Parts: sequence; structure tokens; C-alpha cells
Amino acid sequence: MTANCAVIVANDEREVRTLSGEAISKGAQALEFRLDSFPVIPADLSFLSCGVTSVATLRSPLDEERKEIFLRALASGAAYIDIESDSVLRNQFPKDQVICSYHDFEKTPAENEILAIFEDLESSGIPKAAFMVRGPVDLLAVWNAASVLREKGTPFILIGMGAAGEITRIRASELGSMLNYCALRPELASAPGQITLEEAERLGTDPQVTAVTGYPLTHTFSPEIHNAAFKAAKIRGRYVKIPASPEEVRLIPDVIKKYRISGMNVTIPHKESVIPLLKRIDPLAESAGAVNTIRNSSAGLEGYNTDILGIAASLASVEMDPKDANVLIIGAGGVAKAAAAYLKAAGAHLSITNRTYSRAETLAEIFGALAVKLEDLAPDYQLILNATPAGMSGFEHCSPVPNTIFTKDTVVMDMIYDPEVTPLLAAAKAAGVRVCINGKTMLIEQASASFTLWMGITPDKSTMIKAFEARTA
Repeated sequence: MTANCAVIVANDEREVRTLSGEAISKGAQALEFRLDSFPVIPADLSFLSCGVTSVATLRSPLDEERKEIFLRALASGAAYIDIESDSVLRNQFPKDQVICSYHDFEKTPAENEILAIFEDLESSGIPKAAFMVRGPVDLLAVWNAASVLREKGTPFILIGMGAAGEITRIRASELGSMLNYCALRPELASAPGQITLEEAERLGTDPQVTAVTGYPLTHTFSPEIHNAAFKAAKIRGRYVKIPASPEEVRLIPDVIKKYRISGMNVTIPHKESVIPLLKRIDPLAESAGAVNTIRNSSAGLEGYNTDILGIAASLASVEMDPKDANVLIIGAGGVAKAAAAYLKAAGAHLSITNRTYSRAETLAEIFGALAVKLEDLAPDYQLILNATPAGMSGFEHCSPVPNTIFTKDTVVMDMIYDPEVTPLLAAAKAAGVRVCINGKTMLIEQASASFTLWMGITPDKSTMIKAFEARTA
């Protein structure tokens, strides 16, 4: 059984006792005391006898000093001492009182390498290894190695670090890890991707897990708004980030299956490439040729496009009826396809432009639209929609079209929500267009629709909006 282990980081004996009491009152089943957090390690280590399993950890190059402190820790009530795999101390204590640990803060090795590391560690105590998880390849290596370790029937601790590794902490009991290390408070986290004790207790051992994939994922606000929706609905659930490079997209179904992910949002640049991996495509998504939402159903993985609902809601919020309007879509990727599908069905006269003109031509042919080169754009549009990442945080900071195409009758919608005012919207506002819309409404509406597909209930949108606004504050 996996125990939630709160990591105690304190400056003095009084604080360590206060934090220990707080952790136990919040449900901690074990405590790791980071003795290296003390400026001066107390002479009295009796706080290690705290009523739950306690682990004493001390990272220091001074091995003789550490040895004496570890001996005192065990005599004071510590169940285990944590010794690194490369320390000369690893074989100088009783094996049943040692957690022998290994950390790689850069990568996750292949499954066979993980198992070799554990074979070495277990010669000195309970093996513990933590690896930086970067995406699906690493998640599957962790899962597959854990499956082998579970079959041995002996205790082990296996952790995925980083944002992409968070799901390994949420599924720690299924991995079979003896301890799930948790931060007592967010500001006291001792490793990247560590969730709080309060959150681990809220989630329990069998939470709902949803996710977002794309590459990169530095810009997404989705975890904040979905996790707010989970809490408002009183669902034991967590939404996580799983970045996937283009080469790793094919592994997404396996990650969904093994980590029991209920649903996944798909963002740039995978909205088209995930389609062949799915069992069924919803007609709306099929019409768009792009999927932004995957549902893990009993019949297999299903693809949907809730971006279309977000676009429709965004235009309705400013009373923009696209019927018979001259509309310019900027871009030719998955979001552009969703916009083209909706606007074509709504009766708009479509034009499509893209930095790579051949891609604009391809998309225009699919939807019976007009492809226009960037240099040929004229002020002929009642609606302009940006479906490219140009101007997004982390991407090229520029407007994707010339400022000369704006008029006082133009509605300009940028599907980007971070930053709130993109270079395109700033230029449009300066030109005196009718109205500017950023991607906030689209994000909330598509997220709400995805949540409903996964959980079967409508989320509290006001809570999601508050979470969005808190992120941008």
C-alpha cells in the first residue's frame, strides 16, 4: 500500500515539530525530515519519533559527520535513513533501515536501465529512484519498469519528476511505490512536479485523471481551469500536462490506457496527427479534420472537436453573425480547420491565408474557400480570425498579417489567450476596428464541453473563469 509522505523542510526544532503536527493532522502516513534544511542540525532529534513512519534525509559531502547524525536519527526513532547510491555510507547501516536513492534531474532512462539501477540499489536497502519525465516515452518506461518491480513483491519507490511526471505521483499506488512524496505546502515543494499533501489526500487512491498533450505546453492554462472545475464539482480528479514531441504522438493511446486517463485535450501541433490513433471520430470533428478532445470510452478512444463550440460562443458574445460575411482565416492547422468547418456551415464567404501558401491552398480546397497570399491581402473582411501561434507566449512575437487590412467594420478574433492582448489585437485596436476578441471565451467554452464529455456533467464555468483570471493576474 502506498503511503502519502509529507516532506518536512524546517529551519529549527520548533518549526519542525509544528510542521510535523500539521502534516499528520492533514493525513500524512509518513514524514520525510530533510535534515539538510536546518542551518544547524539540532542535538535533540526526538521529533523523528512522530507516530508515523519517519525518514531522515541528509544530503552532504561530509560523510563522517553524516554517519554520526544518521546513527542518532535511527536511535531517535527514524524508521529509515535515506542514503544516495553513490555515497560511501550506503552499506554501513542495517539494510532494513536504509532507503537507497538515485536521482536523475535531466532524463528518464529506458526500462532495462531503470531495472538495472533498482537491482543495484536494492543490495543496500529499499530502492528509490526519481527520474525527470519529459513525455510519453519516459512515462511508459516508468510504468513498464514498475510493472516488473511489482511482480518481485518487495518494497520500492519510483518517482517521475517534472510537470510531465506529475501523473506518476497521482497514480503512485498503481505503480506500486511504497511512498508518495508530497509537499506540505506549495512553497515547500522539494522536487519538481511534487503535489501537495492536501491534494494527494483529496484525490485518494483512485482519482479521475484528464490531461492535455501538445508540444510544447509552456503556454497552457488548461490545468488551472479544469482542476478548478473538478474541485467545484467535488470530483476527485486532476488534470495534468503530458507534452509529446511529434515522434511520441503514436504512444499517446498507450499512455492513456496504462495511466487510466479518462480524457485528453490535444493542442498544437497534434490536432490532426492524433486522428489515425483513434477508434471513432465524431462527425463534427470529422468535418473539421481535426481533434482537440479525446475520450477514453469502453468502446475505445473517441475524437471530438470542442474548438468549434468555442469559436461559435466567442463570435456570439460580440453578436457577430458570420452568415454572408467575408471572413479571413489566418493559418492552416488544426484550429484553422475547426474554424473553417464552423464558418462554412454558418454561411460565411471564406478566404484563407498562411505563411506557407501551399498549405492555405490545401485547406481552401477542402472547404471551398479562396486561398490568398499574405502580400495580396486587402481590407475586404468583416471578420478576421487568427488560428496560428504567432504572438502567443513562447512563440514569435508579431502580428501574422499586415495592419492595412483592418477597417472600422472588422471584427478581429485572436484564438490566443496568453497574452491577453496579442500583437494582432494591439494593431487592430489601434486601427479602430469594430471589436477585438481574444481566446479566453473560446478556451473556457471548449474546456467546458470537454469536461462534460469526460465527466458527464456540465462544469461551473464561473469557477473556470475565476481560475483563468487568477492565472493572468
